[in-house]
Amino acid sequence: MSQARHTGRETRSYAPYGLSTDPAQLGLDAVTVVGEVGTAVAHHRRTRSSTRAVIFLHGAAGSWTTWTPLLASAQAAGIAIDNPLLIDLPGWGDASLAPGVTTLTIDDVCELVKDCAEELGYTEWDIVGHSMGGFIALHMASIWPQSVLSVGVISGTGTSIIQSLDRPVREFFLLPAFTLLWRAMTTLGRFGTVGAAPIRALQRVGVLRWAVSPLFRHTRRIDDSVINALGSELQPHTFALAANVARGYNAGDNWSRIECSVRALNGDQDVFSRDKDLRHLAAIVSRCVVTVVPDCGHFAAIERPAEVLSVLGYSVPVAS
Repeated sequence: MSQARHTGRETRSYAPYGLSTDPAQLGLDAVTVVGEVGTAVAHHRRTRSSTRAVIFLHGAAGSWTTWTPLLASAQAAGIAIDNPLLIDLPGWGDASLAPGVTTLTIDDVCELVKDCAEELGYTEWDIVGHSMGGFIALHMASIWPQSVLSVGVISGTGTSIIQSLDRPVREFFLLPAFTLLWRAMTTLGRFGTVGAAPIRALQRVGVLRWAVSPLFRHTRRIDDSVINALGSELQPHTFALAANVARGYNAGDNWSRIECSVRALNGDQDVFSRDKDLRHLAAIVSRCVVTVVPDCGHFAAIERPAEVLSVLGYSVPVAS
């Protein structure tokens, strides 16, 4: 990625930071943008240094707070990320779905992200996305090459998930953890807000950490704030809508139109994204570099934030 100034160092470790939930403490304001399918909320710095922003997009069980460990790691390393824009997508965090929305399309979501950026005066974007956010970032790069200058994909929704959604029985063993979660969220989502009750129950009785353990390499070392956020942010109906955005998606045709540089990574213990997804992405996108981060699960920005910064191109110069 670009737009970094380097002034220090950080010692790398596993999951060194919890989530920050107060945007004011981070010097961030929030603006809500309304679209046809709902709202998006953009958390941004009060002043901007240029018309170029680094847009951060969370996955289908998160919010803007997903990125706060990465920002904390950058600060500890003396890396200044210019004009960060942390977005809550429709139905997550402080953003909402419009009443009666039963379907979402990838273009619906991309238009809202674009509107958020332009509302704040940003016309050029480096986009970093986690999981479903990475999928959105890649699609934005494919349809707006004049605006998307680079993409960072962290455990992005790839061809394995697309195949699992399109052929859930035939491809069950491709990503069984994802297929089971998607089926469960789809079933619970039919009950509306009541569908989240089983998740909240797991949180109340103290076993949610065990339930989400496949997502992390070392679940016991994950801060309580991360586990609690998963408990409150995992909305079955919204998760099912978000997952279905990728059904029938033609990755080959769309991603082959990407002109900017792409840096993509997975954790080596990622249950939702495989090494072959990285290889497939690299085969489609001409300017793509892929990396597997060792000793890491699905949430690399939380588990290995210093390594993620390095993969994205933020490096601290060695003192002479």
